[in-house]
This record gives sequence, structure tokens and C-alpha cells, in this order.
Amino acid sequence: MKTSKAVQIISVLSECELKELDNFINSPYFNSNSNIIRLFGLLKKQYPGFDGAKIEKELLFNKLFPLKPYNEQIMKNLSSELLQLLLEFLAINKYRSRNANDKELDILSELNTKRLDNIFQSRLKKLEKDLLDTTHMIHPLFFHLHKLETIKTQYLLSRDKQKYAADNVMKAGDYLIYFFITELTRIAIDLNANMTSFNIQHKTDLVQEVLDKLDFAHLLEYLKMNNYPYSEMIEVYYHRLNAMLVGSGENYHRYRQSIIDNAGRFSIYELASLIESLHNIAIQRVNDGVENAIWDEFEVVKMKLEYGTITLRTGGVISLLNFRNVIFTTVRLKQLDWVEEFIEKYIDLVNKESKESIYNHARGIIAYVKKDYDLSIRLLSNVALDNPFYASDVKTHLAIMYFEQGHYESCASVLDSFRHMVTSREEFSTIFRDVNIRFINTVTSFIRALTGEKSRDIIQKAKEKLLSYPMVNHKNWLLNKADQLLAEMQN
Repeated sequence: MKTSKAVQIISVLSECELKELDNFINSPYFNSNSNIIRLFGLLKKQYPGFDGAKIEKELLFNKLFPLKPYNEQIMKNLSSELLQLLLEFLAINKYRSRNANDKELDILSELNTKRLDNIFQSRLKKLEKDLLDTTHMIHPLFFHLHKLETIKTQYLLSRDKQKYAADNVMKAGDYLIYFFITELTRIAIDLNANMTSFNIQHKTDLVQEVLDKLDFAHLLEYLKMNNYPYSEMIEVYYHRLNAMLVGSGENYHRYRQSIIDNAGRFSIYELASLIESLHNIAIQRVNDGVENAIWDEFEVVKMKLEYGTITLRTGGVISLLNFRNVIFTTVRLKQLDWVEEFIEKYIDLVNKESKESIYNHARGIIAYVKKDYDLSIRLLSNVALDNPFYASDVKTHLAIMYFEQGHYESCASVLDSFRHMVTSREEFSTIFRDVNIRFINTVTSFIRALTGEKSRDIIQKAKEKLLSYPMVNHKNWLLNKADQLLAEMQN
């Protein structure tokens, strides 16, 4: 029974969840089968390791029914019943963790159905006040308001008060449109990011078709002219969509300014989502070669720190990739004093298990920028290579520094291990793999030209290839190095 679905579920529960499950299974409201209680008791004793020999079906059956011969069907039925209880437990636990407003709306719906009008009215007024008095936009707010107006409509219709329901029907429609617009922009942006990252093309795209037909600018103008509530928030989503899908610096800066102007209107979670999408747009502008776009990315980094969103979705810690991005953005701008202060101030907010590696990586990159190669090599050599992006950083910079020092054998060795890593790790995207392979091939050509054939043509051909590639890891360094080597070999 070790591989049974029931055991799989129990094994991943926390100790606290296991205690809650025990109470659940022993509750007559949810379970009246004493054999299920006893079966769970036997399995619970093996938590969390679940010794296979001790939970074999035959052994469990003998402990449950010591006077009966083994019956496969009985065990199947008990296993199936236990599994259903476990799934129900997961569902109920999920419901308990739902947003309070979601649960309150369910309560209102049931109070209406049971015609408990006095309780219904008092709770309705409280929830409506809570939602309308919300000073910060919470992601599901519009959907909650839509459901609230729908419940109010249902109440009036079921009490033969149809003539009073028109306003509620109208408001339910308004809030649904708000929700539709915000969700549509969110989905469009997520789809765009996915397609860009993984080079995925869809045969059909209903979201884009709807966006093409939707006159967003006209709709927004209508909302503002008629003083609709939440129009300023809708405008933020409009600017986000334009910045992501239409591009241009003007659209980007409009979106950035709209976030700053309306930051106080959003919950911290919604604000974090908006700033993160701004960051992604800034990064894309950098990758597209937009002049001074790197400064925009730096400003977004500072926004994340200012508004406290950088740790929001990661349980109060700064993720490895977020910390890495801050380092690379700031060192590219030579903001070394700022980044050194950042490291010392925020290093304790990274995952404890990775803290030493992250610290060595950050300090190693700074040492590299300062051309203190011996220190950089020592620091980067102590970075764990579990994370593929950190591994790529380490290999790239080690190769460059060994090359700059004339240690071509060491450089070649790093490049060989780098090539194996890039081609063998499945977590690398095609784009990521290509930009690094191009780096490896180019540096390998440099080494061959300097130590083997000593041919200027090899470097010239490598440079021509570089110029033809849209993206190459450390492209500027490679081009500058090619020009330097060509000049030296000319003389």
C-alpha cells in the first residue's frame, strides 16, 4: 500500500495537518466508518517514512480483521473510501484558507436561500461597507462586488421585488466588466511573456482577438467622463497593456508613472504584481538594446525596495534570482557603492541555505568589475552550482578572467564544463542555451587563434558571427576582445 494514493497524500502533510486530518476522520459528521478510523490509525503510525513492509495490504487487513481470511475487495473498498475522505479533507482545508470575503459571500447566498432575512440584511450591510470602503485594490475585489450585487438581485427577485433590482443588475454588470478588463490584461501579459520566453506560437489566440476588437482607450475615456468608480485603477491596467504589447519608451514611462500615482490605491500584493510586470518590461527593453533602458531597470529595483514588494511573494526572503538581478543591474551601471550597501543590508533576507553562495557570488561579481580577478576567482569558486543561472554566471566570469590573465588551459577547461552543463540541463530554455553556446564557441575560437593556428582570420570570422547574432552572452566584451586581438595580431 506504500504507493497508494492515500499514502501519497498523507506523506506530504505537515504534522499540524496530520493532527487536523485525525480530527477530521474521527468526526462522525464526516466519517461514520470505524474501520476507516482504525485503518488511518495504522497508517498514521508509519508517518512520515511509511515502511513498506508495515503497510502491506495483507498485514493491514490482518490487524483490522484478525479472524477473517484476506479479502482483496474489502481492502479496495476501504482504500477507496479513505482516499475520498482525504480528498474531501484537502478541499475543506482549502476552503478554510479562502479569502474571508469569498466565504462571507457563500454565507450570504445560503442565508438568502434559507430566507433568514434579518441575519442576511445585517451581514450584507457589513460586507458591502467593507468592500466599498476598501482603500486598497485587492485582486478579486471587482469579482466580489459583482457577486455581492448578484446576491442582492437574487434576494429581491425571490421576494417579489423585481422592480427594485434594476440598479443591482446594472452594478453587477459594471463590476463584471471591471473584472473582465483587469483579468484580460493580466492574461494577455502572461501569454505574451510565455510566448517570448519559450518561443511558443499559438494557432489561435482568442485573448488577442478580443483585445484587437476592444477599444480600450474609448472605454477608459467613457469611464472617466462619467465619473465611474475605480477608473484610475483601470487606467493603470490600460497603461500596463500598452507598455507590454505596444512598447515604446513613452508607454513604459506612462505605466511607471501611473503605478507611482496610484500606489496607495492597491493592496501590497496587487502593487507587487504591477511592479513586477514593469520590471519585466524594463528588462525586455534592455534586451532589445534600448538606450539608457538599464537605468529604467535600476529605478524599478529601487521601487521594489521602496514599496517592500521584493520579498512579498517569497515568504519574506529575497529569491536567488531577484538578488542576482539586483547585482547585475547595478554593477552594469557602475553603482558599486550602492550595490555594496545593498548586499550588506539585504543579505540576511536570502534563503539561509544559500546565503554563503549568494554572498560569494555578489562579492565575486563586484571584484570582477573592479578587475580584482584573483579575489573574484576565489569567491566565485565557492559558489554552489545548484541553480543553473548562478552556475552560468560563475562559468562565464571564470572563463573571461582566465582568458584575461592568459591562463588559456584553465579557460578551455572551464568552457568544456560550461558546454556540458548548458547542453545537458533541461531547465535551460533554447534562447538561454543559444546565447551561452555562442559565448563558448567565440572564446574557444579566440584560444585556438592564440595558441594553435595563430590565425587572424579565425578571430575575424568569429567577430563576423558575433555581429550576426541577435543575442550573445557578454557580447560587448567579446566584440571588444576581438577588436583588441585583431589589432595586436596586425602589428
